[in-house]
Amino acid sequence: MQASIETDARVVFVTPCFNDGATLRETVASAREYQPAEIVVVDDGSSDPATLATLDELVADGVLVLRQDHQGPSAARRKGLEASRAPYVFPLDADDLVVADTLADLVAALDESPEAMLAWGDLQCFGMSTRLQRSPSALDPWLITHVNPLPYASLMRRDALNTIGGWGEVSGFEDWDIWMGFAERGWQGVHVPRPVLRYRIHGGRRWQGNAPRHDAIHGELARRHPALLAARSSNWRRSSAPVTWKLLLPLIAALPLSSRLKVRLRSLVTHPVESTRAVRRRARV
Repeated sequence: MQASIETDARVVFVTPCFNDGATLRETVASAREYQPAEIVVVDDGSSDPATLATLDELVADGVLVLRQDHQGPSAARRKGLEASRAPYVFPLDADDLVVADTLADLVAALDESPEAMLAWGDLQCFGMSTRLQRSPSALDPWLITHVNPLPYASLMRRDALNTIGGWGEVSGFEDWDIWMGFAERGWQGVHVPRPVLRYRIHGGRRWQGNAPRHDAIHGELARRHPALLAARSSNWRRSSAPVTWKLLLPLIAALPLSSRLKVRLRSLVTHPVESTRAVRRRARV
């Protein structure tokens, strides 16, 4: 187990696992392409025999595997954070892959920009659909109150993450909560315009299950960040988001529609090409 804790590591990969044995080995293998690094897998109460066997194999192979009762990804990530020491933190879900070369670019970006609290790249989606999803060039304090355009797998300074209390006890969209906490403090980041994450598209992603509850979860996040929501008007004037987004996103939020439908409308505004393709795929099924 000690082999996974590198004293000179700059980055720690924190991976929660809940019955993700089918993809976990591949995820850990991608993280091992970046060295030196700490790799912490947190078993969040898995019950699937194949997953438990995979976790045992990783332990035997020198990966630090922590165990806890099923408490959700936020608690798992906090446990992994507490068990590591590297100054930069990279959350990595057990069904995704990191691109080691681009991660090195994120590390360099933070090294060269001491005022930046996080760095992120683009997403290369694979699996049920294949596409390159570009990320925004900045953490926009107005935009982040309406949609979450930043990838969950972004490189953060440990000190910044600890300052906001780490991953909070929210009922969904834990990464969105983090970015709102950063924006509320006026913190900025650096975008590296290259794919840093290979994001697996399949039917079991948590955000898909959260779509019907989107408005309720967003309300929860808004209550956790009142200063950011109170500054919406002034941040709207300073926002670099496209004018169409600045006009349509508030309108969609005010419409008396279902949460799921509003999610689709927001996607049509911010990612029209991808959303149109998704509609066509659903129509063919």
